[in-house]
Amino acid sequence: MIRALPRRSLLALCALPPAAAPAAEGRALRQAPEGPQRGPAEARGALVWAHAHYAEGPPPGLPPFAARLAAGDHGWDLWRLDRIGARDPLAEGAEALAAGTAALRAGGYRQVAVIGESRGAFIALTALRTPHLADAMLLLAPAAHGTSDARKPQALAEFEAALEAAAPDCLARAALVLFRDDPYDPDPEARARAFRSAMARRHIESLLLDRPAEPRGHGGARDPEFDARFGARLAGFLAPHLTAQGTP
Repeated sequence: MIRALPRRSLLALCALPPAAAPAAEGRALRQAPEGPQRGPAEARGALVWAHAHYAEGPPPGLPPFAARLAAGDHGWDLWRLDRIGARDPLAEGAEALAAGTAALRAGGYRQVAVIGESRGAFIALTALRTPHLADAMLLLAPAAHGTSDARKPQALAEFEAALEAAAPDCLARAALVLFRDDPYDPDPEARARAFRSAMARRHIESLLLDRPAEPRGHGGARDPEFDARFGARLAGFLAPHLTAQGTP
C-alpha cells in the first residue's frame, strides 16, 4: 500500500535537488542547520538565505542579526540557496531561487522572505523579474563583478538593469544596505538612487541603509556592531510581526 507523504516531506522533495545531482550543481533550496524547522503550519514563514560566493569549505552562514527571525516559539524556518565554487551564474541562481520560493509557498508557508549577501544579493536582485517572488527581501552589499575599475560601469549597468526588470508584484517590501569603503560597490550614490526610484515606481515599500558610519567594508553585515545597531530594525522590516527597533 502506498502511504501519502506529509506536507513537510512533500515540501522537502520539491525544494531539494535530486539525490543524483552533484552537490556543486544543485541550486535548490536546502533546510538550514542554523535554526529549528517548525514546518509551514507552525512557522511564521520561511526565510531564505542566499550567501556570498565562496570557493572552499562550508558555505557562509547567516549574519548574526538574521537569527532573530528564527528565535522564539513561533519563529521562521530557515532555508538556504547554496552554490559552490567558480560555477555560480547569476541567471541560473535566480531561476533556482524563484523555483525554491514558489515551492515554499506551494508547501504552505504563509510568508517568504529572502536575505542575500554579496553575490547572493545580486542573484536575489536578478530574481526580481519573477512575479510574487517573495513577501520581503534584504540585499546586503550586492556584488558580482569584482573590484576592478574597468568593470565598474558594467557592474552599475547590470545592477540598474536588474531593478528595471523587476516585476511590479515581485515583492511587498525590499531593503538595501550599502557600506562605506566597499571596494565591490561601483557607485553607491547611483545605486541608492536607482533602488529608490525602482521601488517607488513599483509601489514596493522600501528601506535603504546608505553607508552608515560604522561598520565599514564589504563584509560589514557580519560585524557585531551591525547587528547591535540595525539587526532589530531589519528583522522588523522583513517580518513586521516583530517590533522594529534599532538606530537609523
